[in-house]
Parts: sequence; C-alpha cells; structure tokens
Amino acid sequence: MAGKSSEGRNRNRRKSSQGSSAEAEVSSLTPRKDPELVFGLVGPIGVNLDPVIAVLKSQLNGLKYTPHVVRLSEQIESFFDTSHNSKPEAERIAALMDAGTRLRVESDEGAAVAMLGLAVIRQLRDDHSGGKPSRQAFILRSLKHPKEVEMLRAVYGKGFFLISVYSPRDVRVTALSEKISRSQFGIGANPRATAEALVQKDEQEESIPLGQDVKDAFPLADLFVDGRSKSTMDFQIGRFLQLIFGNSFLTPSRDEHGIYHARSAALRSADLNRQVGAAILKPEGDIIAVGCNDVPKSGGDMYWPGDKDDARDFQKGIDSMADERVQVLGEMLERLNTNGLLSTKATEKDISLLVQNLISGADKKILKNTRIMNILEYGRSVHAEMAALMSAARLGVSVAGATLYCTTFPCHMCARHIVASGIKRVVYIEPYPKSKAKQLHQDSISIDAPTASRTQVNFEPFQGIAPRQYQEIFEPSRPRKDDDGRAVDWREMGHQPRIVRYIDTYLQLEQLIVGREIPNLLAKLGVKLSAG
Repeated sequence: MAGKSSEGRNRNRRKSSQGSSAEAEVSSLTPRKDPELVFGLVGPIGVNLDPVIAVLKSQLNGLKYTPHVVRLSEQIESFFDTSHNSKPEAERIAALMDAGTRLRVESDEGAAVAMLGLAVIRQLRDDHSGGKPSRQAFILRSLKHPKEVEMLRAVYGKGFFLISVYSPRDVRVTALSEKISRSQFGIGANPRATAEALVQKDEQEESIPLGQDVKDAFPLADLFVDGRSKSTMDFQIGRFLQLIFGNSFLTPSRDEHGIYHARSAALRSADLNRQVGAAILKPEGDIIAVGCNDVPKSGGDMYWPGDKDDARDFQKGIDSMADERVQVLGEMLERLNTNGLLSTKATEKDISLLVQNLISGADKKILKNTRIMNILEYGRSVHAEMAALMSAARLGVSVAGATLYCTTFPCHMCARHIVASGIKRVVYIEPYPKSKAKQLHQDSISIDAPTASRTQVNFEPFQGIAPRQYQEIFEPSRPRKDDDGRAVDWREMGHQPRIVRYIDTYLQLEQLIVGREIPNLLAKLGVKLSAG
C-alpha cells in the first residue's frame, strides 16, 4: 500500500509538474498586458516644454495610464549635491549645461544623464506598483545628447518614444532673452546676446567631446511637434498616442507620406559623408520624383549597385571634397608663407605637415566649422534635392507649385535651384546651420514663418510621425472589421498599446545600469573631484 501510495504521489507530482510547464509555456507565449511606456522629450532651449507635458499627461490619463515626470536637470543637481535655483536665469541655465557636460565628459559616457533618469524610473515603479510593471508612463524631461536616445532605445526598445518639440530659433532667442531680463529685473546687460550664446551652446558644444548636442538629438524623434500652438500640439500628441494604442483608421498625412519617401530615397546613398534624401510631390500627394546624394553616371541618374564601371566615391576610396580641402588650404598657406605672412611658429613645420595638422591633427579645432572646412562645390556627389529636380526634368514633369521634402535643410546651392524650379514649399527634418540660403535669398525664401507666404518659397520644419516609425505605426496591429464586416472601434480593445512584450527584459537592463554603471559614474567623478 505504501508503495502504491508513493507511486500515486509521484504520478500526481509529475502531472502537476506537466501542468505547471504547460501553464508556463502558455504564459510565455502570451504578450504581457499593460506594458510600461517611456517618453523622452527633446526641446531646444527657449522652447516651453510645460504645455507639451501637460497635454501628454492629460492624454495618458484618458487612456488609463498613470504618467510620471522625471526632470533630468534635477537629477544632475542631485548627483552633484547642489542647487542652482537661486541664481539669475542665465547663470542657472549655464550652470546646468556645464554640470551635464561635466558629467558626460568626466565619466566618458554620453548617456550619463539619462542613466540617472533610469534610477528615478525604478524608484517610481517601486513606490507606485511595488516594483512590478503596470499601466505607467514615464516622461523624461529633457534629453540633450544623441547617446541618451541611443541608450534609452537599447533598454526599452519599442516601449520608448522620443518627441522633439520645435520652435524657430528667433522665437526661442526672444523668449529666452525676455526670461533672462525678467530674472534680473531688467537691469542685466544685453540679455539677447546672452540668450544667443546659450542657444548656440545648447545646440552643440562643438569644441567639447560629449558636450551638449541637441542639434543631433532632435532629428532622432519618433514624433515632431510644433511647440508654438497649443491646439496643434494637442492634436499631434493625441493622434500619436491613438496610433500607439491601435487606432488603425489614422493614416499618414501628405507630409508624413512625402518625408517617408525622402528618407527611403536617402537609404540608396553610399556617400562618404552622410545619407540625404529628397522627394517631390504634387499638392495632392502624387510622387513626381525622388533623389539622394551620390555620384552621377553618364546617361542620367546615379549609380546603382551592379552597374558597370561603378565609380562612386567609396569605390575610389576617398571623398574628393576632402581631398580638395587639403589643396585649397595648402595653396593658401603656401602663398602666405612665400610672402612672409606666416608666423615663425607656423613656418617651423613643413607646409604639408601644417595642413595635415590643421585638418586632421592636434590643431583641427582651430579651423573646425570655418567656411574653408565646409566648401561644397568640389564634391562629386549630386545633392539629393538637385537629383530629384534632375529626375523630374528627365521625365518631363513640371515641379511648379510642388512640395519638396528633404531629410536635411537644403544648402544654399540647392536653395537657388529650388527657387528657380518653381517649387512652392520645402519641408525638412534636420537643420543645416552651414546653409546660407536665408542670407542669400531673403527676397525669395520664407523660413519657419508662422504663416505661409504667398509670394515666396516656404521652408517649413516637418511636423508629424517620423519616417523611422512610419511602417511600424501605420501598419494595423489588429483587424479593422469584425466577422460581420463592421468597423472595429479601437477604444473597445481595452486601451492596450500595440507594443508586444513577452518578457520584461528591460528591468534587468535597468538593474545593471543602476547597480553597476551609475556607481562607476560616481567613482569616476569622485576620483577626479578629489584629485582636483
């Protein structure tokens, strides 16, 4: 009896074990409900992010998600155990920028500030849901470096969304200068010049590796929002969240359609500098032509992979513009040297060594971003905007009154061709500060104006769902109709995001970063601080 009883118990254990395994197998293949969401905000200095956060929180509450705001500036102050709130506005902003840069530079970690945000997210999760993922959304205000975006996407995957908030530079400078003036009760010296310097520093600290770099973080967004209009902001963020939560009846706008094709065209480029794309669409949304930046071939268009005698720059192994830059600088220095206009220190070296040192050596910072280092006319590549215009010309299709979409603001050479072609509107994503289009063509170009010009070509920043999200977010994640053929209301699906998670692996990544990387930051900063 005892043997039978033992055998029965073992049988029951095996059945129980098999049942548990089956349940585990089913649960592991079932997507988790109520996945957490993380939103990062990129707002150039002078943009007021408060209305954006208010709209985001309101919309998330409506979707039964609890929003939490994480202010990264406060985490920087906490890390250094200091506060800058009592300082005048300009000093406060500059001190926070310097502290963030110091943290990144001395730790040699571009994502250092965002890592501090991860620690706050873990604490908020512990406080509000016992450390377990639930219907919560974390809003990180505000990201200042592309490495931060890269790290957050690596940790949270499709659960992370970046929102970049746009406002024209002049508007931002004016808003910031007024804020600075008020904080000093109107007695500060030249607040606009101070504001200009802070805006420039915010965009990119070019001379400091891992310095402030909003210029390169901004284009990485999943959603681009116009920060000037509350109603527009409300609509754009609301639509974005509905798409995230599965509203499959929201389809791309004309601008989203156009900029997606521009980005798609950019991927064809093998240019040694970067990939740029352009697409020309009729006002109704019909595609006229696309183009990318690359070397042209005889007979028209540019080289495709497999073409006979492919002579793109990567095949030759050198960027002709870089090679010509050496020649231009060398020629100038040689003339100055011949006529005794170079200093003794400069002439201690051979001119060729001096040129090499200035372009790629220890002294390259001296000429960085000067016009001589940014000459455009010696490159072999056709620019994307020109390539699209040439394609339309070969096809015999007029571009008069059309819209040109481009991944980067056009250079001044492309701008004059755009004006001459009859293009009425240009929509771009990434700014291009080196372009002189505004200065050279004020008579015919209107840039970032609050209202469209009837007589000039309008250059406008892109607003809407970014190309990187286009296919993912506009492809229906659920059936659009039921078995009876009736349209399914996405709100009846329980407000579930379209994100599919089977295992919350990001929790382990958070733990590693908070438990190992942040202590490393403290150690690195601590050693350097104590040594100083």
